[in-house]
Amino acid sequence: MFITFMMNQTVESVTASLFREYLYRNNYRSTLEAFDKEVPRTSCSITNRLELAKVLHILKLIKANKHREKPYPSMAEMIVADLIAKASVRNPEICIEERQHSAEMNSDGLVIKGTFSLTKSDPHNDKKKQSVPLEARSLHQQCVKDQYARDIAMNNSFSKARMMRSSHLKNIGKSNSTPLKEAGPLQVVGNNQKSRESPLATRPPSRQKNSYSEFESLQEKSEGKLSKSSGSAFRSENNIISKAPKTNDSLEFVDIEEDIDDELQKLDLSSLCSRVKPSVKSTARFEDLAISDAIKIREIVFGNATSVSFNPEWERQSFTFNDRLELEFGLVQHKGGPCGILAAVQALIIKHLMNNYNGNLSPNNAERQHILTKVLASILWQAANYEGGSKFAHICYDSGRSKFHSSILYRNDGITEKLQISRCSTLTATENCVQDLLPQFQSASGKGCILFLYSLILSRGVDAIRADFDEPGSVLMANHGYCSQELVNLCMMGYSAQNVFNKTIDLDGKILKGIREPRDIGLLTLYEYYKVFEVGSYLKHASSGIWVICSESHYSVLFSKNSVCTPHKTTSLYYYDSLGNQDALYKLTVYPDSGVISTDEDPPLELCIRTLWKNAKVDWNGAEPLL
Repeated sequence: MFITFMMNQTVESVTASLFREYLYRNNYRSTLEAFDKEVPRTSCSITNRLELAKVLHILKLIKANKHREKPYPSMAEMIVADLIAKASVRNPEICIEERQHSAEMNSDGLVIKGTFSLTKSDPHNDKKKQSVPLEARSLHQQCVKDQYARDIAMNNSFSKARMMRSSHLKNIGKSNSTPLKEAGPLQVVGNNQKSRESPLATRPPSRQKNSYSEFESLQEKSEGKLSKSSGSAFRSENNIISKAPKTNDSLEFVDIEEDIDDELQKLDLSSLCSRVKPSVKSTARFEDLAISDAIKIREIVFGNATSVSFNPEWERQSFTFNDRLELEFGLVQHKGGPCGILAAVQALIIKHLMNNYNGNLSPNNAERQHILTKVLASILWQAANYEGGSKFAHICYDSGRSKFHSSILYRNDGITEKLQISRCSTLTATENCVQDLLPQFQSASGKGCILFLYSLILSRGVDAIRADFDEPGSVLMANHGYCSQELVNLCMMGYSAQNVFNKTIDLDGKILKGIREPRDIGLLTLYEYYKVFEVGSYLKHASSGIWVICSESHYSVLFSKNSVCTPHKTTSLYYYDSLGNQDALYKLTVYPDSGVISTDEDPPLELCIRTLWKNAKVDWNGAEPLL
């Protein structure tokens, strides 16, 4: 009774998950929301399409759907289309003849009878034989193979009986010329020798496959044998088959292909309860992002809200730390793109370590979380309260559910329309909210950088950012998904100046805006060596001895453990690149006024250094120079 009840519950949860996937893929968001209220999600609910596809054993079906001229968007439609197609195929009549075998009776008094021989009912009818497509015959043959594997799996899992088999079954499928039909029901015979039909055996093979796997998973779960690391009540078909006893004449089972498109693995149907939620102690209140604000955000980042969105490099990037020895202070970048934000945050992390941890660059994990919370909150608070800012730090939270739909002015990107916003009126409240949501900023699945970028834009305010620009049509995202200098300046200084010179320049009556006051975090760039522009003293002479380096369209960090750095004294510098996959921190010794003349063949980092330390010799102290 318990097993039957548990199976009913599992079938219901899988069906509900399939229905949710149908609603989601067809953009019936309001219906989905209403369904979730009436049928709340549980721990058994399946939260992503790949797992759901494995449970339903339709990976091959999904792969075939990809090659259709007009692929079906949802799994339910694929299944229905497949069933209709199968029903249209005329199956040959087959006589399934049960053979009697010597039976072994186990301790429960149960005997399994049901190894079948498959023979044609009408051997003279060649027309029927030829009418069955080769693809259909192969499908039926595979069904029989799968049926046999499931029988063994169920028998092995429940330990109720042992499967008796015929030696000729191993030869199933060798001849494509013999059309096959589904095997008949198994018979379970007790001590009283009265036959009764198994309710599972009467189902078609595609349904039995799920039923057996569900039963096995539930049985193992109830006995506490299910691996804690799996995180799922379901296991793949291969794991179930692997439990079959090995014999000399065992069948060879072909693995299911898992060549599923990236979208299948990315799509997340998880509910709010499975996502990071603010702490119950938090006083933060969250409101849905309005579609008007979503349009403004996308426009200030990309220029429009209907076509361009974040590339995979951004979607997979969060604020995760390096775990290599002596590099524990460093953030890790997976691919190019978000380096500007990461470098600005990294510079402030180093500054915090120098000021509050005696320059210890190997903080423990708790210290790293604390420092990151402080740094992210300080950047948001600075942007909100700099001249023209919104006065409220805004923190974005990924709710997991779309709040509005695509329209003529906005196209859903899977991120922006799911946002909820908390407004914080004090720095302490900002730190508390960031601490509550820190897991989402550090999530291994990514989007941490995107959520922080959106928080930064809303904290400063879209109108204030446009006022910071010299050109009203400017955007924060450069070509190829790189951070623009305006975005880096927004992170470092709280406003999105387009230039790096001091104050302003009058260019034929047009006022160009630069850096408004001296900064503790500086900037050195390869563009100055190439005379594209010159960095002003406010950024070049950083009071903290920490510089963001812009070289070859990539941002990294250079710093001194001694904040007092003068352009005419020998200086020890340290270099860290979040994308560099470093084994150790680079230590450089700079000897200014050494008469060295820069050439284009010099390492780019040396060229950046010489924009501050003129004609300096740079000693890499035994390390291979970065070219």
